[in-house]
Amino acid sequence: MLRTNTCGELTEKDVGKVVTLCGWVNTVRNLGALVFIDLRDKYGITQLNIAPELYAKTSVKSEYCISCKGQVVLRSEPNNHIHTGKIEIKASEIVVFSKAETTPFEIDDNTNASEDTRLVYRYLDLRRPVMQKYLKIRSDINRYTREYLIDNGFQEVDTPTLIKSTPEGARDYLVPSRIYPGEFYALPQSPQLYKQLLMISGLDRYFQLAHCYRDEDQRADRQPEFMQIDVELSFVDREDVLNVIEGLLKNLFKKIDNVDLPDFYRMDYSTAIDKYGTDKPDMRFEMLLSNVDFLNESGFKAYEKKFVKALVVPNYADKVSRKNMDSDNLLAKKFRVFGVSHLKFTNGELTGSIVKNFKPEATERLVKELNLKENDLVILCADSKFNNASTALGALRSEYGEKLGLLRKDDYKPLFLINWPLFEREEDGHIESLSNPFTRPIDEDLHYLDTDPTKVRSTSYDTILNGVELSSGALRIHDASVQKKVFEILGLSENDINDRFGFLVKALQYGVPPEGGFGMGIERLAMEIAGTDNVRDVVAFPKNLKAFEPMSSCPSRVPTKDTDILGIKVVSDTDKGE
Repeated sequence: MLRTNTCGELTEKDVGKVVTLCGWVNTVRNLGALVFIDLRDKYGITQLNIAPELYAKTSVKSEYCISCKGQVVLRSEPNNHIHTGKIEIKASEIVVFSKAETTPFEIDDNTNASEDTRLVYRYLDLRRPVMQKYLKIRSDINRYTREYLIDNGFQEVDTPTLIKSTPEGARDYLVPSRIYPGEFYALPQSPQLYKQLLMISGLDRYFQLAHCYRDEDQRADRQPEFMQIDVELSFVDREDVLNVIEGLLKNLFKKIDNVDLPDFYRMDYSTAIDKYGTDKPDMRFEMLLSNVDFLNESGFKAYEKKFVKALVVPNYADKVSRKNMDSDNLLAKKFRVFGVSHLKFTNGELTGSIVKNFKPEATERLVKELNLKENDLVILCADSKFNNASTALGALRSEYGEKLGLLRKDDYKPLFLINWPLFEREEDGHIESLSNPFTRPIDEDLHYLDTDPTKVRSTSYDTILNGVELSSGALRIHDASVQKKVFEILGLSENDINDRFGFLVKALQYGVPPEGGFGMGIERLAMEIAGTDNVRDVVAFPKNLKAFEPMSSCPSRVPTKDTDILGIKVVSDTDKGE
């Protein structure tokens, strides 16, 4: 045995024991008469007390991988900030397993190295205690998820990762087939169709910690490959599924972070858009949006025949600057609105560049309906589309919530967002699904499939925690005629349906149970528990924002012989120009 203990477990109770520790040299403090080394492993740090003559034989430096044998003794100057801070090891033997070059950055939680550098040397970055903590959280999520679901009657089943390409909202990663030249597998965006087929197979309760892949632009909370807790149940209604999600998340937060989540609130999609301006409402603070459509008759032509929304930022009028207003407008314009207007309520009067365009009675009504207080800031947004005005102000609501310090990390407000529209109509008139094409409509809205599909509500549900979407799911269509109607509304021809979903359509002819499920992103869940806002922190070897893995330079070119055997010709940028 190379070690008797880890670097994070010895205390004053172990004084007198002879032990052997293994790890990496965190720091060396050579005081001449004495040398102190902080030895680090995954579990913590222990101080080594080394005589100068013993140190001279090894001359260890930072990040050397070593072992140390010695006796546990009390420290003359305890360190109360670490678990092992009252003891040290009086070294009698040092063994160097391997030496280390000077590292490109300090192995410390407070490193100032850029993320690009840390990703190139990810194996060094992962030595930092905070990164070890993040990986432990991910491991615990997997462990306790399996325990909870198995204890509740679920069976774990693996589904294929080389599958048929089907439209699910994002681009597929395609894998060429050597055996079938010119044909491709796809990597799964989710196990969606397979888990529905498992329910048709009579499995009843399935789960999987599934690897998923989506070829889409990256951002702070997204990776091209990710994992999700994938779950499906038969003979259930919506509340049955929501109870599983709530129970699972309460269990995970309690066991991993000792947090007691409150009961999950249910919020209608239309309420979320109207009051919060987003489909991921953050309920940690109020500052709700207000409808002030009476301003479209205020005499201000820019507001005529528009939906007008208002956001009141309390006690902020004296803090907002021109630069601040310009920044607000840039953010709002990302949501396809012309911009926003800022008004200030000071000394009992509403002021702002557009107030002069309002009839006096409109100004008075605005002050009264918004219940304005001294020094309130009012932000108005108008647009011909209700959702555009709402989402623009919803983004600003989040910005000001952060500026005002209202987004407390230790305050948890979970909710289920329900009653989503099943379809939305694009500007060119065609209809798209807001979920996936297998989502079951709410029964009382089925008649709208033949008259106005955009009025159909779905059985979809998202799990939202403090403005972050943790999971999405829905009940599935179990009636073959309804499934066919949905495909037709989405503009799929008979050939399209048979080519892409023929195997599912065939299965729907053989007795399908009412079923539903969800997919919960493990990385986003780990981010929330860990308190980080960067998904790359909780992934061992992540891709950067350009979907590139800097450590191994992936993706990369492969030898021509390897593409020739697949019948693929690689076209270079030069070839494209020609």
